[in-house]
Amino acid sequence: MGDHVADNLNASAPIALDGLQQAIARWEGCTLDELQAESDRIRDEVRLWAEDPANAERPISDSPVYLDRMAVEVLIERRYFTE
Repeated sequence: MGDHVADNLNASAPIALDGLQQAIARWEGCTLDELQAESDRIRDEVRLWAEDPANAERPISDSPVYLDRMAVEVLIERRYFTE
């Protein structure tokens, strides 16, 4: 794939959230269908994490898949405009 979203995004608008560029780079080789499937899986993981009483007072950004969730959604949105 010629469009390296993580690199291009960082070059044009540096990402302030630590780890997001690396998360985007991990997922950008996936097809749109794969990204949509991962989005569903990650959404379920976030839901389970949030429903755990141990996480009741924690921000969603503490979820272990928070950056993956953001990265996958960024890539899905971008793919809608390019594929």
